[in-house]
Amino acid sequence: MAPITPARALRLLVTGLVCLTTASGALLGALFGGARIALVAAAGAGAATALVTFFFRRRALAHFAAARQQAGVRGYAEGIAHGVLLHIAVYEAAVFPRTGPAGVTPEERAARRTVAYRMAALDEVPRPVREAAADALGALDDADRTRAEDAVAHLASIVRQEYVRP
Repeated sequence: MAPITPARALRLLVTGLVCLTTASGALLGALFGGARIALVAAAGAGAATALVTFFFRRRALAHFAAARQQAGVRGYAEGIAHGVLLHIAVYEAAVFPRTGPAGVTPEERAARRTVAYRMAALDEVPRPVREAAADALGALDDADRTRAEDAVAHLASIVRQEYVRP
């Protein structure tokens, strides 16, 4: 089965509309004038619909392309924001390990910190996420558990707001 591309979706929609208007024209023609009028009405309605959709095809495809590009940009920014949250959560697990202070080596903690800082510093990170990430990283660097938990929770809510934004 061929993938549904915007051009194919438009073609299927146009085909459905032409069939629908042709059938409607035939029914109305048969209702009001008999077989000849039904044939003329069906041909006229189908041809008119095909002609109108042909003229609007370029505009519809341009709109589809713009929507696809906007969705790609938005999806990329959302993925980056989620990546920042993930790496800060991993750094948080290194700062406050559940297995006790000996559960994470200082090298591993430093590596996780470096990755979290690099991820938060990417140019593609939305400004609200960057600010919340800076607060969370500062709290984690200070090893203040309550402040860090609040900051990471705030970061998660900011990332969620970025994701839900229309």
